Amino acid sequence: MAEVQEFNILTPVGMLGYGFRSDEFWYGIEKYSPAAVIVDSGSTDGGPYKLGMNRMTCGKGSYIRDLEPLLDAAFHKKIKVLIGSVGGDGSDLHVREIFEMVKGIAEERGYNFKIATIDAGVDRHLIINRIRAGKTSPCGPAPELTEEDVNSAVDVVAQMGCEPYLKALEQDPDIILGGRSYDPAAFAAFCLARGCEPGVAWHMGKIMECGGMCAVPKGRSMIATMRKDSFDLTPLSPEERCTPLSVAAHTLYEKTRPDRLPGPGGVLHLDGSKYEQITEKTTRIRGAKFVPTPYQVKLEGVTKLGYRTIFIGGIRDPILISQIDDFLERARKYTQALFPELDKSENCQLKYQIYGRNATMGPLEPDMSVGHEIGVFGEVLASTQELSHTIANNVRATVLHLSYDGQLATTGNFASPLSPHEQEAGPVFKFSLYHLVDLEAGEEVSLFPITMHDVKASQEPRTLSTLSKEQFQAIESGKLKPLNRKVIPSGAAPLSEIARVVRSKNSGPFELTLDVMCDTEDAYQRVKKANLLTNETIKKLYRVRDEDIIVNMYFEPALAWKCTIKRPWAQGSVGERDTLGTQQHAPLLTIEVPPAGSKSVPIIGASA
Repeated sequence: MAEVQEFNILTPVGMLGYGFRSDEFWYGIEKYSPAAVIVDSGSTDGGPYKLGMNRMTCGKGSYIRDLEPLLDAAFHKKIKVLIGSVGGDGSDLHVREIFEMVKGIAEERGYNFKIATIDAGVDRHLIINRIRAGKTSPCGPAPELTEEDVNSAVDVVAQMGCEPYLKALEQDPDIILGGRSYDPAAFAAFCLARGCEPGVAWHMGKIMECGGMCAVPKGRSMIATMRKDSFDLTPLSPEERCTPLSVAAHTLYEKTRPDRLPGPGGVLHLDGSKYEQITEKTTRIRGAKFVPTPYQVKLEGVTKLGYRTIFIGGIRDPILISQIDDFLERARKYTQALFPELDKSENCQLKYQIYGRNATMGPLEPDMSVGHEIGVFGEVLASTQELSHTIANNVRATVLHLSYDGQLATTGNFASPLSPHEQEAGPVFKFSLYHLVDLEAGEEVSLFPITMHDVKASQEPRTLSTLSKEQFQAIESGKLKPLNRKVIPSGAAPLSEIARVVRSKNSGPFELTLDVMCDTEDAYQRVKKANLLTNETIKKLYRVRDEDIIVNMYFEPALAWKCTIKRPWAQGSVGERDTLGTQQHAPLLTIEVPPAGSKSVPIIGASA
């Protein structure tokens, strides 16, 4: 087999539309002459509304701003551009919309392009036939897929693997606009087409799809230098660097577990990965293995539940606060008498969240004490916006005027900051499809139609203007931001004073993942040997059961610990408390870590 010639890939940002520094982008183009600019544009992080409402992640102006320099580079520098999951959800509609934006920019700037678009919408009859054949399964702790789920879905897409991109690359397009894709698919495809080992291609893609997030400090733009059996990561910002620890740690981000990353057609095994600092800015990575499995793709689909109206207000009266649960339940029952359909199905519901007690964590909250004031957030779902508003208005008025034991304040119970007091929040959706479907041979390509487009401009191309020599040199000679190690107490201390990172995040719509990372081997071993981050600890801190804990493990390459649990409420739907899952880590912060060599100690804040 021919030797793989070293080549570069530039990723300007982890999400198209989020913006990046133009000077650093053009510095990367000029210095590294990348073979491709590749960027991911998809995520379920925002919840199900994007598929449900045909809303893109960012506004049109943000996409055009980010696309313009990419198209300048594609035309003037002959650099291929690949974009995955265009628009955010990667629906067929958004493939069309992003294509029209690209076409408009090209025509306005006088650029001719050969463009491939790849659709990801799925035929519902195919899904139903696979359900009947027993060839679908939940992806994570989702319920079993039913034919009703498929038929009621507003839209359904499938996450394509690398094969449709490989097929499109055979036709040598200048630009590929992919529908819903497994996040690293476009990256892996470009590298596989050039002879990189699958483990290298997929591992690079899993990191680069987030742009410069693995840099220190966290950044936006990154260069990957590819070889057959290894790759290097170099941030484009002069202040940033990649370290072995920062790169290894990124494999924990939004993942159920960091050592096994499943995707279409295989699982990426990271046990043997090696991370080497080769310059102050650059880390080299090798050793990952891609292990083929029977080919499956993930389906994503959403169902409309109804329409939402919300209200919010404060309560400062200590007499009412002391009986708030009983009070709100009486308000619910009073409203149910007026609207008998309320709380009889998932399509007509009243939800309360009490800020100052457990609004953020809900049933996971270990500390149910309240302060001197609380905020009550009310949410009403109903079949129409008018009915939702009517019920919410009645609930809020009841909360305002309902009597309670020991009441002294007779003018009102509820401090409303908004006028009008109720706010219509529009349609509400839920993820009804988040499932794997078995594919037959060849369907990994045939299910994702590729269309070639020739865009011909009618005017002379615009002259390219990039960086001056002074701008280039300013970035080239920029100073790295110093690495600051955390000073760790020698005695017993809370985990917040030992760890470098304590965080939480979604891992898909049905899982919540917790990460603890350390700066040094000593700090990591101190946490690990204390044997505090056990299932028993998680059960006490988060009030979950054994069956709710999906993963609890240490990951040596990142000096890290990870635990993934089932999400106790539906992401981005009725009753949501933390759409991105970023504020569920707090109970970990107060775990007391003993000095090195000591036995574990009781957990702070672990009582129910």
